[in-house]
Amino acid sequence: MKEYIFLLEEPVRTREIKILASGMMDAFKKAKEFRKNIVQDTKLTVNMILKGVRYTD
Repeated sequence: MKEYIFLLEEPVRTREIKILASGMMDAFKKAKEFRKNIVQDTKLTVNMILKGVRYTD
């Protein structure tokens, strides 16, 4: 498994999320869903950037 690290840039702060996934598309879908939930709750613009990948056992 790989740990994909995304930065969610909100107007108030920057949040870092870590997602365990087997591939990039799976991680991107999960991060996009997480971002969508934040946008629906706060009604603010949230930018998403891939920070990096960490390989785990």
